Amino acid sequence: MTRPIYVLGHKNSDMDSVASAYAYARLLQIQGEEQAIAARHGELKPEIAMVLERYQVEPPEALEDVYLQVRDVMRRGVISAHVDQSLLEAGQLLQEHSRRSMPVVDSDNKVQGIIANEDFAKLFFNDLDPQSVNRIPLQRDNLVRVLKGRVLVEGRRKLGNRVLVGAMEPDTMAEYIETGCLVVLGDREDAQTKAIECGAAALVITGDLLVSERTLSAARQHGVMVISTGHHTFTTVRLINLSIRVQDIMNREYSFCHPDDHMSEIQSTLARSRSLPVLDNEGKLVGYLSRTDLINARPKRVVLVDHNEQSQAVDGIEEAEVLGIIDHHRIADVHTSKPIMFRADPVGCTGTIIVGLYHEAGIPIPREVAGLLLAGLLYDTLILRSPTCTPRDERVAAELAAITGEDIEQFGQEIFAAAARDLETKPAESLITSDFKEFTVHNDIFAIGTVETASPSTIEKRSAELQETMRRITQERGYTAFLFMIVDIINMNCHLLIMGAENAVAEALGVALEPSGHSATITGLVSRKKQLVPLLPRIQALATEQASAL
Repeated sequence: MTRPIYVLGHKNSDMDSVASAYAYARLLQIQGEEQAIAARHGELKPEIAMVLERYQVEPPEALEDVYLQVRDVMRRGVISAHVDQSLLEAGQLLQEHSRRSMPVVDSDNKVQGIIANEDFAKLFFNDLDPQSVNRIPLQRDNLVRVLKGRVLVEGRRKLGNRVLVGAMEPDTMAEYIETGCLVVLGDREDAQTKAIECGAAALVITGDLLVSERTLSAARQHGVMVISTGHHTFTTVRLINLSIRVQDIMNREYSFCHPDDHMSEIQSTLARSRSLPVLDNEGKLVGYLSRTDLINARPKRVVLVDHNEQSQAVDGIEEAEVLGIIDHHRIADVHTSKPIMFRADPVGCTGTIIVGLYHEAGIPIPREVAGLLLAGLLYDTLILRSPTCTPRDERVAAELAAITGEDIEQFGQEIFAAAARDLETKPAESLITSDFKEFTVHNDIFAIGTVETASPSTIEKRSAELQETMRRITQERGYTAFLFMIVDIINMNCHLLIMGAENAVAEALGVALEPSGHSATITGLVSRKKQLVPLLPRIQALATEQASAL
C-alpha cells in the first residue's frame, strides 16, 4: 500500500494553514503525487467552514497527531477461521498463507478467539485412550465435509462425543459402544449391524467399500447415519479428529488492539503475542498485526505548511518523516534527519508562497484553490491592512481575485464576519487558544493567542472571564507570560490581555497598563508575527531583570 503524504498546518489550524494545505496537496496531486492528502488539526473554524462551502471543497482530513498508528501498519483483508469451521480447514488456511495463528470470528465478524499452530497439539495429547480415538465433540456437517464422504443414510440419532474403531469381533465391540457414538468400520456386515443395534448414531465405512442393503435397511429403521468415505481407516480417524469445530479448541483469552492505537503503545504486547487481531469498537475484525509488520513499519510522511516550530506542530511530529516545509514565519526548531524542501519567504501568508510554486510548475491555479488561497491571504493580512502585507501579497491577491471573481474588500469582510459569529458564545478556553502559538526564549515559554475581528467589543466585555482562564492555563503550563491579542481590523489597534510579566510586556511595548494591571491598548499593533514575537527576547530580559530586583 502506498504511504500517504499529509500536507498539514499547525495546531488549531487557521484559514491560511487550511488553505495552504489544500492548495499544496492539490499541486502535488496534479504533479503525480496521488497519495498527497490535505489535512488539518482541530475543529473547523466558522470562517473556514464558510469558505469551504462557498467553493464546494470537502474539509481536509482531521488529524489530531501524526504518531504511527496501528491502522498505518496493519494488514487488511485478513484471513480468519469461523467458529464452526473444522480444524482441518483452519489448519489448511494457516499452511496456505504461512501463518502461525489467525483470529476466529462468528457470523457477525466479531472475534471470539485465536487459533494457532500449537493448538493442534492438543488433539494428540488430551485424554488419549488406547482402545478408542479421543472423545471429541462431533458435528455432522464438518464430518461429511472433512471426510469428503457420501451420506448413504441420513440419521436421526444425536451424535455424542465418542469415536470407536470397530477393529474387533462384533460381540467384543459391543462392550465399547456408547449411545450416540460414531463407529469406523470396514465392510463386515455383522459388525455394522451390531453397531446399529447397540446404539451407535453414525457409521463411517472406509475405503469406498460396498455397504449391503441389509445394513442400509437397518440403519434407516434405527435412524443411524451411514457415511461412505474413500479414505482408509488410519486417515479416516485422523480426519475425524480434525473435524471438530475451531471453537472447541481455540484460545478464548487473547490480546488485541484497535486501529487508533499508537504503535509505540502496543509494541510490548506484540513482542509477547507475536501477532494481534485489530478490532473496531464493536469487536469486529478489521485487520491483523504481526512482528514482521512492526519491523516493516515506516513513519507517516508529512509536509508542514504555515509553521516550522516544534511547539506548534501536531503531536507526534518527532516520529514523522518531514518531507518539506513551506512557511512565512521565522526559522525555528523543526529538525529532520535528511535534507528536505524548505521554502520560507518574508510575505504576509503561506498561500502567497504556494501561488509562486504553481507559477514555477507552470500549472494554472484551479478556481476553488484560488478561492481558498485568497481567503487565507485576506485573513492573515487583515484584508491587506496588516504591516505583514507586502507588495507581493497585494499582487497575488489581485491575481486570485481575478481567477475567482471575488471583490477583495467584500470577500474579506464576509470572512471576518463569519469568524465573529461565535465569539460571544464560544467557551473562554476555546476562544483564547483557537489561534494560539507557543514560543520559547532561552528557558522561558511564552504563549500568544490572537483573534482578529471587526467587533472587538463582543470579546472585550468578556475580559474578566478570559483573564481568569488565562491565569489557570498559565499556571498549569508554566508560561512566563500568556498574551491574548484582540485585534480591531477596522481601527487597526489591539486590546492586549496579559497574564504574567505584565510590567515587562508594558515596558517593551512602551505603553501603560490599564487599571486592571492585566491589559493594555496599543494603536497599530495588529501582527503577532511581525510586531509582538520579535519583542519576546526583550520581554524575557526585562522580566528576568525585574524578578532579580525583587
